[in-house]
Amino acid sequence: MKRKNLFVLFFVAFVMPVFAQDGDVSLIPYRKGNLWGYADPDRKIIITPAYEEADFFSEGFAAVKKGGKYGYINKAGKLVIPFKFTVAKPFRVGYLAKGPKIVTADDLNDNQKAILFAGVSVRADGYELCINTKGETMQGCPAIPENSTSDLNKAPITTTETNYSTVKKNDIFDKIVGDYKMLGREDNYYIAVKDTNYGVFNNKFEVIVPFEYSLITKLEISGLGYLVVEKNKMKGILFGNGSPYVSVDNSNIIHEKAKDGMDYFIITKDGKTGVKNSNYKDVVPAEYKTIAYDKNGGAFVLTGGDDLKGIYFLGGHKVDAKYADVRLMRGGQYAMLRSADGKRSVVSSNGNNFFED
Repeated sequence: MKRKNLFVLFFVAFVMPVFAQDGDVSLIPYRKGNLWGYADPDRKIIITPAYEEADFFSEGFAAVKKGGKYGYINKAGKLVIPFKFTVAKPFRVGYLAKGPKIVTADDLNDNQKAILFAGVSVRADGYELCINTKGETMQGCPAIPENSTSDLNKAPITTTETNYSTVKKNDIFDKIVGDYKMLGREDNYYIAVKDTNYGVFNNKFEVIVPFEYSLITKLEISGLGYLVVEKNKMKGILFGNGSPYVSVDNSNIIHEKAKDGMDYFIITKDGKTGVKNSNYKDVVPAEYKTIAYDKNGGAFVLTGGDDLKGIYFLGGHKVDAKYADVRLMRGGQYAMLRSADGKRSVVSSNGNNFFED
């Protein structure tokens, strides 16, 4: 294999797991006992459970496992590519040149045609090839369009420092590090540093927030200004006018703008972590070791003190933290759960369980 084509093969191997998260949800993997089949979103079984493993459908094909090897079925449940692979990833769209040349990631142009392909392996070491929908090994792997790669390939966001030279120097501050305005008020507010301590003053040089914090950063929620403050290694939140919002006695506060358009705070206090909304109402009770927001799927992954995991879907359904691993699928509509004994199960964001033990 030419070196350039080999690069494309490894590039496909790197990005494939990203695209397994989105796509077809007309049929959902359904486990009955130890066998997998497929059900519709209302849990009606469409393809009888008969497989050791089953993945979500993508581009009309799904990888299933039988006899220790993977093959592919179509949505009618017919085996269309035999069970012969040690690795079988979802089908997706790539691009080939219209002529004999294999298009690589750095020379995509208008002279190309779309083709479905999947990354597979027939070897125990997982060395990957690409196959077409007939199961035939391709000469090289199709290129992947740039706009379908993960956010890791996007240019970083750049920021510029505002020039505050027009603000008259005053004994109140040494340096201004940020500014904001409050809804319905004409005053400008400045986050500044004095002798390494942070505080806030307005354009009338009135101190709004005392210079007693080790850090202050601004935060905007629904057009309203907030300040995340830190003091003695503890964090809290103030309203833009300096009045308290969240007391400064938390070891960590993380703000998340979620997929549902709502703002949430992941707050850790006394070793316990929970989630509150922008009205400071409990969304997830503070009883977890850690909580992380999954930006790809749009849900909170919960980790208990015993390191077992659960999940809180933005729609309100919560799965208790009793699983060895949880993985969000299909844009946060479904999650794949793995128990301590390795058994997998699928649940939906509306509370449906796609399994029977």
